[in-house]
Amino acid sequence: MPKPLSRASKELVASLIRYFEKEKDAGGPLLPLTAVRERVATALNLNISTVSTISKAVKNNEVLSKQNITLKTLHQKLKDRMLFSGCQSSLHTLLKELGFEWQKDNPRRGLMELPDRFSFLVYASSYLKRKT
Repeated sequence: MPKPLSRASKELVASLIRYFEKEKDAGGPLLPLTAVRERVATALNLNISTVSTISKAVKNNEVLSKQNITLKTLHQKLKDRMLFSGCQSSLHTLLKELGFEWQKDNPRRGLMELPDRFSFLVYASSYLKRKT
């Protein structure tokens, strides 16, 4: 049984329906068939750069699924890469001090990243040096 669509997915389907209805009324394609990314962007009401980024990922066989970051998975990745040797609660405290916050993201909880990753890396690096 297929799982229910998210609101965003339903909006994309609605955009496609409207676009194809316009093409039907026009008696053919609104944009040339060779302009694939432009047609997709117009049909889904998306920015062309977004479509281009996704198109590149598809061509490179990259996974397109969205992954929620949890404290447990982040802690394990940092440990595996030998970037953090503290416990999960220490990592939680560090992330909180850095301004990260947990937010609900339909329906899972995930760690929301700061817009400035460089400052996180600098702070994390100095924090790790103090602990060793």
